[in-house]
Amino acid sequence: MKRTIFEAEHEAFRETVREYIERELVPNQEKWETERIVDRSAYTAAGKYGLIGFNMPEEFGGGGSDDFRFNAIIDEETARSGVHGPALSLHNDVVGPYFKDLTNDEQKKRWLPG
Repeated sequence: MKRTIFEAEHEAFRETVREYIERELVPNQEKWETERIVDRSAYTAAGKYGLIGFNMPEEFGGGGSDDFRFNAIIDEETARSGVHGPALSLHNDVVGPYFKDLTNDEQKKRWLPG
């Protein structure tokens, strides 16, 4: 049964998340598990794909979205793939909002979207 919660822009975002997982996470999963650390390149790539900071204010380099469905898509696709990696939900849903809400403008300019 097709869900009606998502719109075309969400499905396009879903395809981007899937591409990121397949190109950036899947090939490195075993290495990261062995080394017990995720390479910085995974985070850099996530930023290039637009998967980090999309919920941060545009004035600080973010996407300006407050639509939590994008966050849900990242969670769904990560679960679907079975691949562990850079914990994007932790960064987007916990760490990012702390920086956004608890820093001054100078700190925001330095750290957001990251």
